[in-house]
Amino acid sequence: MNRLRQYWLNLISLSDNQIGLAGLALLSGLLSGAVITLFRLAIELPLVSWLPMTSPEAYETLPVNWRIALLLGGGVLLIALFYCVKPTKRGVGVTHVLQRMERHQGYLPRSNLILQWVAAVIAIVSGHSVGREGPAIHMGAGTASLIGQRAGLAHHRLRILAGCGVASAISASFNTPMAGVIFAMEVVLLEYSIRGFIPIILASVTGAIVSRAVFGHETAFNVPALNFHSLWEIPYILLLGLAAGLVSTIFIYGVKIFQKLINLPLWMRWGSLTLATAAISIYLPEVLGIGYDTVNATLAGEVVISTVLLLLAAKLLLAAWAAGVAFPAGIIGPTLFIGAALGGLMGQLSAWWFPEYPISVGFYAMLGMGALMGAVLRAPLAALVALLELTANPNIIMPGMLAIVIASLVVNEIFRLPSVFHVQLGGNRLYRAPDPVQQMLRNTWVVEAMQQSVVKVERKLGREAAGFVLQRDPDWLLLAEEELLVPPAALVEALTADPEAESIDLVTIPAKRQAVGRISLKANLQDALDLMQSSQLQWLAVYRDERFGHCTGVVSREDIDNYYHYRPKPADDAAKAPL
Repeated sequence: MNRLRQYWLNLISLSDNQIGLAGLALLSGLLSGAVITLFRLAIELPLVSWLPMTSPEAYETLPVNWRIALLLGGGVLLIALFYCVKPTKRGVGVTHVLQRMERHQGYLPRSNLILQWVAAVIAIVSGHSVGREGPAIHMGAGTASLIGQRAGLAHHRLRILAGCGVASAISASFNTPMAGVIFAMEVVLLEYSIRGFIPIILASVTGAIVSRAVFGHETAFNVPALNFHSLWEIPYILLLGLAAGLVSTIFIYGVKIFQKLINLPLWMRWGSLTLATAAISIYLPEVLGIGYDTVNATLAGEVVISTVLLLLAAKLLLAAWAAGVAFPAGIIGPTLFIGAALGGLMGQLSAWWFPEYPISVGFYAMLGMGALMGAVLRAPLAALVALLELTANPNIIMPGMLAIVIASLVVNEIFRLPSVFHVQLGGNRLYRAPDPVQQMLRNTWVVEAMQQSVVKVERKLGREAAGFVLQRDPDWLLLAEEELLVPPAALVEALTADPEAESIDLVTIPAKRQAVGRISLKANLQDALDLMQSSQLQWLAVYRDERFGHCTGVVSREDIDNYYHYRPKPADDAAKAPL
């Protein structure tokens, strides 16, 4: 049994074996896809049953009093639900995932996952102007993280597995597996690596398969045939990118403004949002729910200019408000809605100004969606890949690149704004994107820097036991109970100095002892550095299990520094190097 457990640890949890991680990625993609599918069904089935047109988004077919009653009931239920949860346990959404990835190595609690599932279903079904993708990302990452925790994964591998859940969630939500992969690495993991690509691709594909088995092969939007007619449209596309950048800037600043309400009681923050949504829905019921039916109508050019303009302003206001007061639902869907409205507006204006040209309104609406997504979320590559998968048209790539890049430059370089997720987290106060050294340390298993030549011994050693220990030629002797490291040379000197001594006390003999802490073999180098700093230690003993029974080696601050510091060869050695 012990040999079987050891084989499992070597294959799956405590090694860099890619086959084991690939297997867990497939399982994570399957279960994450199933969770997201159940989430979508929990939203759509009640709405299909209640709404007159058997459509999960036809809120405008409901009488005004029913719309208001549904919103108020959902708002009250959400507030009551969160008052039953401790403030420290209320973290949900993409921001919660980013925090747990940055501070807790991808360990996501099960309770927050359940809270997110229930809260998002209530928020969307009741008609609040929010999206389902942010909650889906939390659910996917949380499901994968729980699988990894159960499997006993090392921290750097657990982070990758959580990224697998994110990719599966995006893939299952939009039916865009490539965009799921890029989003997970660009926004959540903040890196591109071969070690991460393989499992994340597997999870994303698996999530798409699960979603397609239930909802079919269609993407989230009904994209019409799109045509890029002439290079003369490029200046107008650049103008669209500029407009998208300005709207993205207004959105992010709006989130900052509404964040000033964050210290108000929960019932005031969310209650005011619910009342505002109810008031706007009296005149613009299209803002209710996810709004993908309105996006599809915009893509088809069926929404008049005045209505598009009003919907753009209303969605912008409500989405920024929801994000600012930490409403438990997503902002990715509203971002796409705003982008489609902006692009559709500019497409219709272009057709109005230049009636002699065959302008495609849906083409500009799609470009607006990509530009807003790339600029607001700081995910330009994910936005571009999403455009390609949603349209299945490679002709969208070049104009998409132009619109996304211009919008991103406006937000990032002109107005110097971070992503909306970073803003929601309070800037660097609650979340700080890791620098390249931190990223490398978090992706490096502590085993790769530790010294394995260490023997765990008792404080007092008999001469025979001491001789046996020295025959193993260790670099260090570990006194686990005393949490000390003793150099073997000190033991040799003690045996030589007193040939008649029957036992040697390693605590009292002259020696340059080192205080040592304890760390799990699952840890990475960043974990080790953080523990050293908080404990004011220079050495850590690395243990295989959480009970600290079997020590596998020791690691020092110098070992970690030597691992990532570049030290050029001396001039003499460089001169001797062969040409």
